[in-house]
Amino acid sequence: MSNDRIAALEAIDVSAVDALKALKAEQDVLTERLQQLEEKRSAVAEPVYLRVRGDYETRNRELEQKAAPLKQQARVQYHELSALLDRYTGDHESITLDRQEIELRHQLGEFDDAEFKRRIADLETELAARADALKRAQDLKASFLEAFHSEAELQLGAPAAPVAVPPATVPPPVAASAPTVPGGFRTLETEPVSDQTQVFSALPPLPPSPPPTASAPPPAPTSGAAPAKPARPPSETQMMPVLDIPLPTRNSAAPAAASGATVVVRAARLVPQNPEAGKNSIVLNLNAVSIGADAGNDVRVGGPGVDAKHAQLTVSMAGYTVVDLGSPHGTRVNAEKIRERLLRDQDVIQIGAARWVFREG
Repeated sequence: MSNDRIAALEAIDVSAVDALKALKAEQDVLTERLQQLEEKRSAVAEPVYLRVRGDYETRNRELEQKAAPLKQQARVQYHELSALLDRYTGDHESITLDRQEIELRHQLGEFDDAEFKRRIADLETELAARADALKRAQDLKASFLEAFHSEAELQLGAPAAPVAVPPATVPPPVAASAPTVPGGFRTLETEPVSDQTQVFSALPPLPPSPPPTASAPPPAPTSGAAPAKPARPPSETQMMPVLDIPLPTRNSAAPAAASGATVVVRAARLVPQNPEAGKNSIVLNLNAVSIGADAGNDVRVGGPGVDAKHAQLTVSMAGYTVVDLGSPHGTRVNAEKIRERLLRDQDVIQIGAARWVFREG
């Protein structure tokens, strides 16, 4: 894992940064000369002052034009670096919490001295690797900042993370035996594409059936009508009605899919990291997952710091989101206390003493 972290940092392209440092050095020299020129303005003729000032300003504009495409290239790379830096900071904080937990369990008598030393040694090795990756990322960030006058200028125009939405697909014709959909609803068909990705295609609404008249009562079902089908297993195609309502406010940053568009949602799961989180991974799907100490939750977690209705995991077109349900003890993601957070692969969720790693794919 340490090698993967270092490889990710080495993949950051710093060629634009090196070129920008040279251009910035020239601009700094021009800026200093312009300041000196203002101090000496009264000692020279006005035409001479204007001629020299115009020369310096022209050279400065030329440097700005040369730097513009390099700055945009550097901003793209800095955006990638910032994501890695956030990840490595969370990793470092997470393993620091692990060490504190092991020390506490040892003090409580759960581990003997030999087991305690073995666990601490393993953590120290991993902590050193993560600290090294974090230090390299911080040094790389400092190198980027040297090429700009401020971090705000470096972040200006940074690209947002793209949300992949495939082009609209033409839905298959609805069979005559399809169930009637009430007004204001549309059908949502789910079909497994692979063991990791599901595609949800919004079909156009069915035309409303004409209301029955008094002179023509609705026909009675024929004896040849097909019997009700038994419930199908999750692996088969399922039809379910969903309300045609806008997305919740918390996902307003994600672009809404056009009517009839296909939305791809990655399969995901929560992988337990300690005994308090259980032994089995929690597979996430379209249904919301409730977490808390109450037996009615989808995931029941005991121990101090866990409330009856503590948190909830939901899914939308933007991805999977964890929401704290107003618990006084709070929910943490990557050691940071949150109220609501859109999850990314490898994020660490902590509720009470229980910890899971969120993994996509």
